[in-house]
Amino acid sequence: MIDWLWITLLFLIGVRLSFFFSGIETAFYRASRLRLNIDAQTGDVPSKRILRFVADPSQFVATILIGNNLANYVTTCAIGYGAIQAFGNLSEAVEVGVTVLISPVIFIFGELLPKTLHYRAPLLMLKRNFLFFQMVHVLLLPFSWPLMLLTRIFQSVGGARQQPMLRILGRRPLANVIGHGRDEGIVTEVQHNLMQGVFVNANKPLESLVIPAEIAFSFEDELTHATLLKHSRDYGLADIAIATMTEDSTEVDYFRVSDLLLTRGPLQDIRRPMPSLQLKTSRLEALLILQEHDADLGAVFDGEELIGIVRRSALAETLYQGSLSLSAAAL
Repeated sequence: MIDWLWITLLFLIGVRLSFFFSGIETAFYRASRLRLNIDAQTGDVPSKRILRFVADPSQFVATILIGNNLANYVTTCAIGYGAIQAFGNLSEAVEVGVTVLISPVIFIFGELLPKTLHYRAPLLMLKRNFLFFQMVHVLLLPFSWPLMLLTRIFQSVGGARQQPMLRILGRRPLANVIGHGRDEGIVTEVQHNLMQGVFVNANKPLESLVIPAEIAFSFEDELTHATLLKHSRDYGLADIAIATMTEDSTEVDYFRVSDLLLTRGPLQDIRRPMPSLQLKTSRLEALLILQEHDADLGAVFDGEELIGIVRRSALAETLYQGSLSLSAAAL
């Protein structure tokens, strides 16, 4: 009776080890590297531990390889001892028959079930079990270290180099990362569409958004509060662009109607300069320049020639409309 208890215990230990190593291997390769990076940067300790192995996968692979073999050895020993206990001396036919009968149990509980569970919730299962994996890694290090050393030798001979987890991304890889972030729940649908809208419209030129100079700089009366406010009412403007021509250059400024309504002091105190933009400047770059100067309007030049103005609201709207177009296309 005691022998059967030991055999059963040995068999359960073997299946449990197989469950652990099979499951954590699936979770390791299934888990989102992007999510691990973000969690690690927010101070999540399990994510930091996992990333050490992600940076050098040979440590993980060597431990898993030895762990799986250990689990298989323990399970095989339990089956062999159980068969001997039940049938005495084994023939080849009996040994094969016992193995075939027990294999479905090992496959279901030691391979299929853990892989399914860890595939469905990889990050949760990986973080939950990784501390135990690290303990096993340390225990098996005398056996796994030669395998890791051999892997590094092959890497050096083959010219393979470990890549940093975070790198500067080009447009297409960055777009893929953002899409991956939406799939992982890191980026909301609105954020995803807005960023995709930026990609669609960011590099387009300013030309189609420029208000021509003859229309933008239509104010020609004397500069007073009353004339400026009358001009804003007549044309429905929130900002009034002013161009002052000199022999050497053209000075462009603007007044906010809100400042005119709230301030009765000298106009010079509320006169705002316009940042200069070249016609070839991209929409995103122009928006960033206006944001940096906290300016609602920018003066657009083609070389030294004043072409017109562009509104910050129009630049932002084009990027947002790009995201709306993507949302509509998705629907």
